[in-house]
Amino acid sequence: MNIRKIIKRELEHKKYGFITGVLSLVIATAGFIAVIIILRGDELAVGQMLIEKERQLREEMLRLEDDYRIIMRKMGYNVLIINSEQNIPELERNGFATTYLDYEDVWKIAESGIKTLNHLLPVLQEKIYWKEKSADIFLTGIRGQVPVYSKPEHLTDDHEYRSPIMERVPEGKADLGEEIAVSLNLRPGDKIIIRGEEFEVNKVYSRRGTKDDMSVWISLDKAQIILGRPGKINGILALECVCAMDMLGKVKDEVQAILPHTKVFEFSSLIAARADVRKRAAELHKEVLRAEMAHQMELRREKERSASILVTVLLAGASVWIFILILNNVRERKHEIGILRAIGFRRHQVLQIFMGKALLMGLAGGIIGSLTGLCLGIWWSGIELSFSGFQSLSGFSIIVAGLLLAPTLALTAGFIPSVMAANQDPAIILNEQ
Repeated sequence: MNIRKIIKRELEHKKYGFITGVLSLVIATAGFIAVIIILRGDELAVGQMLIEKERQLREEMLRLEDDYRIIMRKMGYNVLIINSEQNIPELERNGFATTYLDYEDVWKIAESGIKTLNHLLPVLQEKIYWKEKSADIFLTGIRGQVPVYSKPEHLTDDHEYRSPIMERVPEGKADLGEEIAVSLNLRPGDKIIIRGEEFEVNKVYSRRGTKDDMSVWISLDKAQIILGRPGKINGILALECVCAMDMLGKVKDEVQAILPHTKVFEFSSLIAARADVRKRAAELHKEVLRAEMAHQMELRREKERSASILVTVLLAGASVWIFILILNNVRERKHEIGILRAIGFRRHQVLQIFMGKALLMGLAGGIIGSLTGLCLGIWWSGIELSFSGFQSLSGFSIIVAGLLLAPTLALTAGFIPSVMAANQDPAIILNEQ
């Protein structure tokens, strides 16, 4: 008699038992596949969330950096580069440097790729007696800001600053501080003479409470002529960058490496304070991100523990049920087994009958369970049901694992009852009957 026909007839006779066995394997396989896909989807979702948080952190730090840059620019220059021979007490007493630099020095800094400074402004300033108006003034010559080529983001295509701290004074014009303008009753458009040179008042700056209120700004070349300092400046004003955090406090070393004959005079203690606040904000955001990652990892471990318990229960339940089904089937078919053995069936043929039935259960349960688990897993994971979403969650290894799990489970659970059936003595069985 053909073994396949015997298995087929057995399934037809015990179809409800076969269906319940397949159903138990479907549940176990579907649960196993769904749990893996859900955990993988959760991992992808957490990864995307952390990537988004990192992106938001970078954007926020860039905004913070821009805010500090704007704040520092509005505060004005905070660094003065002067000749190394300049006496600082004398500088503070007079309000201007009495030693000089070459005008070309500012271009050496601008073209050096310096990281710590921006908005370079060469200045020639001296306190003089304005004989035409009988007043003491600070005459200041400027040419406009020299572009720092290592920071192209602040420059236009013409290498001019998009937002300069101090505008260039047009040729033949003069800008006045409020105190000197008010005391001499000068307004924009008025003509003035300074040591024989004629200028037109261009603008009047609002009161600042510094020596700027008593200053007159003209073009650098005119100031060099009036003061008799051709090709000379006595200072380079600059803005220390908050963008170069790793270089903070190293501006002196960087400048002196370019111009050894200079020294740097920093007159704003807010640089380090603001940079420290920015650094603390960055550290706080990173700490929040680390805490979120730790929290998500703990949640994932909890989910994995719960999932492992659920899968273990499902697999154990299916195994026990298959074991019971085949064991009962062996007991119910005890006499048929005796007859088969009596007519010449060997042990391995009897074993094949019961193991074949278990294998069919496993194959059916594996195919149906894998498809069900894939659908449930993708649905519960919340990932878009598309080819890309399917690829990101499920892989060849998961599908193969699902297809192999149920047959392996069924064969393992049915092995002992099948061996018991194959080892029964036909003489004892038939004698009992």
